[in-house]
Amino acid sequence: MENFNRLNDLYFKKLLGDKNRKNLTLSFLNAILNKDEREYFTDITFLDKDNEPLTLDGKLSKLDIRADLNDGTQVDIEVQVCPFKFMAERSLYYWSKMYSEQLEKSAEYKKLKKAIAINLLAFDYLEDEQDWHNIYNLLNVKSHNKLTDHIEIHFLELPKFTLKDMRKIRTSEAWLAYFSGRYTKKELEEIAMTTPAIKEAVEFENTFLQDNLKLLN
Repeated sequence: MENFNRLNDLYFKKLLGDKNRKNLTLSFLNAILNKDEREYFTDITFLDKDNEPLTLDGKLSKLDIRADLNDGTQVDIEVQVCPFKFMAERSLYYWSKMYSEQLEKSAEYKKLKKAIAINLLAFDYLEDEQDWHNIYNLLNVKSHNKLTDHIEIHFLELPKFTLKDMRKIRTSEAWLAYFSGRYTKKELEEIAMTTPAIKEAVEFENTFLQDNLKLLN
């Protein structure tokens, strides 16, 4: 199917939010979070994507993919196709609920684990940044020392992504190239030769399109 948007909500959740393909989710996360062999996340448990409001008139948070990693780290992956100027506020809101919901009443704060929000955007959002991948932490405004590593928010902007060298492609670049939709079938085949996860993603995509063609038209 030509011009298929791989950020389609249904497809994205089936690709990276299904326990049957958690190896692909782990590939994506380990690549984006720049984990080496000593730090690799090795397992993931998908959680309920709907967060109930804290009050009767509170907002219902619809998370694309939320999961626990094997070391207790919480992660939320959000996809936004249409331009939305409050992405930072929305991401912080989702992050704060993901972080606070770790503790039950009277639980100790030392039980809190790191929470990571990843925003995959099909539009330019950070006007003052040139890189396609930007990471935000909680820092001292003078010394730039980090207060805690418990908060980490990523923005991945697809329009800013350009693949510089097909022969030296990193896994994170392979995933961005795949989701960007700007590379030909032949180019994706070349990428898949060096990145097995992309090969599996392409194979799943073909099956998905055959099974869901009517839903996507």
